[in-house]
Amino acid sequence: MAAPKPVPTALKLVKGNPGKRPINKNEPKGQRGIPVCPSHLDPKAKTAWKKLCKYLDDMGVLTLADSLALETLVSIYARIRDLQKEIKGLGGTTYTSIKPDGELLHKAYPQVMQLEKAENTFKSYITEFGLTPSSRTKLQTEDTNKDNDPLDKYGV
Repeated sequence: MAAPKPVPTALKLVKGNPGKRPINKNEPKGQRGIPVCPSHLDPKAKTAWKKLCKYLDDMGVLTLADSLALETLVSIYARIRDLQKEIKGLGGTTYTSIKPDGELLHKAYPQVMQLEKAENTFKSYITEFGLTPSSRTKLQTEDTNKDNDPLDKYGV
């Protein structure tokens, strides 16, 4: 059985370190910021880039070093949108063919398999960036409004 992949120190600090394993103090840190959107991306990917950069920057997890992973993520998203449109144009996910003996076969269009593969890859990327509900449950952020919690006066 494969060991779990290492968690970046910044993410460990945000998630917490329940195993109390030593923190790597020499880990390279990316410069926080919003990377420049590559000009070669198609319009769907560029739109996704802008939205994701805003979300990730607001979450405090985006660095300039994330540009290639982010480029891959938005490119996969654009591919998913194209495949969905293509499948819709086909009128469904399956077609019927006739075998030489006259038997009918119902087969999935190749685009359906491509879409499933792209969606699985997309899911793994958004999980890496903390963009799914379950991956966010592992994150902790500093509460800048600690003093403004109305429940504090009740000891809750």
